[in-house]
Amino acid sequence: MKSKGLLILISIRIVIGWIGFLASFLNFGKPSFWIAVSFTLYFFGTSYLGKYFLQNKKKHPLSNYWIMLFLGIDFGVLLIGFYLAIFAHPNGLKALPIQNSIFFSLFFLFQLYISFFLHRTFSIVMGVIVSLGYLGGIFLAFLMGAEVNLEYQLSPQGPNRIVFVLEVLKVVLLAAKTICIVKLVSFLLDILENNNQKLAKELNERETTLIQNDRLLILGSLASNVAHEIKNPLAGILSMVNFLLSEEKRFLTNREPLWMEKEKQIIWKHRTKKEKREEMDLILQLFPFLSRNDLFYLADRCINLDIDYKSFEGISEEDKNDWDFVFSWLKYKTMENANLLISNSIYRTEKVISTFQQFSKPFQDTEKETVRIGEGIRDILILYNQYFEMNRVLETDIDDQLQTLVNEAAIKLVWTHLLFNAIQATAFQSGKIQVKLFRNMNQQIEVNFIDNGPGILPSFQNSIFQPFFSTKEKGEGIGLGLTICKNIIQEQGGTIDFVSEPGKTNFRVYLPEIKIPNETQS
Repeated sequence: MKSKGLLILISIRIVIGWIGFLASFLNFGKPSFWIAVSFTLYFFGTSYLGKYFLQNKKKHPLSNYWIMLFLGIDFGVLLIGFYLAIFAHPNGLKALPIQNSIFFSLFFLFQLYISFFLHRTFSIVMGVIVSLGYLGGIFLAFLMGAEVNLEYQLSPQGPNRIVFVLEVLKVVLLAAKTICIVKLVSFLLDILENNNQKLAKELNERETTLIQNDRLLILGSLASNVAHEIKNPLAGILSMVNFLLSEEKRFLTNREPLWMEKEKQIIWKHRTKKEKREEMDLILQLFPFLSRNDLFYLADRCINLDIDYKSFEGISEEDKNDWDFVFSWLKYKTMENANLLISNSIYRTEKVISTFQQFSKPFQDTEKETVRIGEGIRDILILYNQYFEMNRVLETDIDDQLQTLVNEAAIKLVWTHLLFNAIQATAFQSGKIQVKLFRNMNQQIEVNFIDNGPGILPSFQNSIFQPFFSTKEKGEGIGLGLTICKNIIQEQGGTIDFVSEPGKTNFRVYLPEIKIPNETQS
């Protein structure tokens, strides 16, 4: 594996280390504090040692088997820390590490970590092992005295109670993510393999039309098929969480038909971190007649859901029916928040997948529609977000109100080429890219992609849009990207040009604007 790929893995390990640091802070004074500290030191220490090794040994990259071994050791450390945390908690609190969102986040992030290794079989095996490891923690907690609630209707979680339905949902999420990762890894590897085989053939044929159609059809077919396979498990997850929420709502309605009216009487309160700690202790003292599990559950839900405990001060010990309603309502609100978080994550993922699907057959689909150019550019920026999070600076100045009549899939392909060209032209760590969208003095939509790369030599500038002309290193391109961009933009009724000097290159796209009626009247 190349050094750049290993640096990405090390960067993710550092993120895992920061999560461990957060866990250490949150568990200060608790049984699992030293476990979290050891976990943090391991990931930070080995990450910086690995980074030092790569920066000084770039000519000797590690083999895949060594990387697999290190990834396996990392998971072993994570799993041992998880199990030790369960052991460390005293009897009556064994379920707390299972309910701790930090541990689940670590398992979730570890799956993303191994996906960057780009190995199908390893991703499948480790995905299964990660899911089994999490299930093993539940079984271990059960062996040590934790109560596992297997009932269909949810009951309050407690320090020693595990709600099996919620944990199954987490495992389903881990399994679904494994499927998505394997499909994505297969997609990327297939693209690399197919491109390597076709580039040599296309360079010999030198037939521009055939090369354009073949490459776009193959890429579009792969993107469409893989996107469909990824959408299926995502749709299943979304359907399941919506079903669970609707069932809980139905149960609550059957129990108390007027619960929505009662909910209007609830007082909501946002708290600072200090106020959360203070009010947690206060709530535990205000309702001493509740059982220990119910009391801790009430306090935890009030803090996490931003509910003012004063909403429940009028309920006495004798009002058992009211307390039963309160706990049923708190369960529902908890599931409602979880449903919102999962749904938003799925919708964002589907947005990225939809962008891939739009690349299927942009040249065969000549239908045009009114689109907001800014939205399409932002979709493409999401696809290349990893380049800007790690080693490049991105500045945007986008007017989201500008719209024009174009083929959306085709114009997005233009933004993809121009953005990736700017990324390739800029240096690692010192690269800076600007994307601007505005109405120019000629009342046209103007899109600028500006980079601080070395620029295009004057002797090359007249040939930059010619087929098969490329200023990139051998193997990085065949010189068709800008030709395709120019053809697409001309088909959409626009033009493209550029200005370049050492340290600054600006590709400018001009498109006719369709005025919004309200704006025209003003």
